[in-house]
Amino acid sequence: MYSRWFNLVVVLLWLTTMGWLVQTKVLPPLLVGEPPSYQTILDPRHPQPPVGWRLDMNDRPVGWALTTIDFQPDGIMEIGSHVHFDELPLDEMTPVWLRSLLRWMDEPLLRQTMDARSALLLDPLGRLTRFESTVDIGPAKDLISLTGEVVGSQVLLSVRSGEFLYRSEAPLPSEALVGDALQPQARLPGLRQGQSWTVPVYSPLRPPNRPLEMLYAEVEGDDLLAWEGGMERVWLVVYRSDPAASPAGRRETRGRLWVRRDGTVLKQEVSLFGSRLTFSRLPEHEVPALQEAAGAKRSPQPRQPPSRVEHWPLDWPALPLNLNSSSAAPRPPASEP
Repeated sequence: MYSRWFNLVVVLLWLTTMGWLVQTKVLPPLLVGEPPSYQTILDPRHPQPPVGWRLDMNDRPVGWALTTIDFQPDGIMEIGSHVHFDELPLDEMTPVWLRSLLRWMDEPLLRQTMDARSALLLDPLGRLTRFESTVDIGPAKDLISLTGEVVGSQVLLSVRSGEFLYRSEAPLPSEALVGDALQPQARLPGLRQGQSWTVPVYSPLRPPNRPLEMLYAEVEGDDLLAWEGGMERVWLVVYRSDPAASPAGRRETRGRLWVRRDGTVLKQEVSLFGSRLTFSRLPEHEVPALQEAAGAKRSPQPRQPPSRVEHWPLDWPALPLNLNSSSAAPRPPASEP
């Protein structure tokens, strides 16, 4: 039979363990609330109108963006985005591997228009099933395209550039808010100070072997935003990178959102290739003109099947295109489709 002191120690250990469990796992959601999810952002009972944005790069106007949410009869929900650059400085805003691809264009210019379109598809329960993104630069339509198919806790990624198709897969955290790097977020309802969540961000402008990046969002507190002639009280949400992905192990700030207390995102900043992109929400009466412009610019092009398919491991360090250079890294084995 155990002694009284032994029983007392067991009880104390149990109380300590339960106290840690309650403090770390139970209290945080109760105090700050659950982080935003697709279920809280999308409500078929309250359709959301399209949202227009003014796009600035380093405080200089460069274009516009349009965000749409469609509820289909079969219950499928689609979050769409169209971002248009009137004049994109290719030497500043494109990665090295993409500049190499642009050299193959008939009339390469230092400045071109760019249209980036993305769509996220969710099932009737608000679970992400698929996302896709395409980029047009100047006369080159669908220069790069990316698709992601969600299968369980994995996402199957396909990136197409020219005649090449690159495939890979990556883990996808459950309940994560996946988004395009150039897709402005229109709503984030129910925010509380201290909330945090994971944001997997994809982009066809990233190297085809690493099209997905993991960011971490946190509601850092109250802020005041000058808005339409007054001051608006907002939540400040900060997006930071994964410290494991930084050579110095630092969490770099990758974006910021200013969210009105009713969940309306008024302003968003994104850091991309050393430039600061700012999306500022436009009044509703300016949205129809953007819808017309977006419809006029969309001209689907017939595409030939890829002539080469490559399966890229996530840690492959090589450049995604054969640059015909002695400095280019070797390419992984390819399999014909």
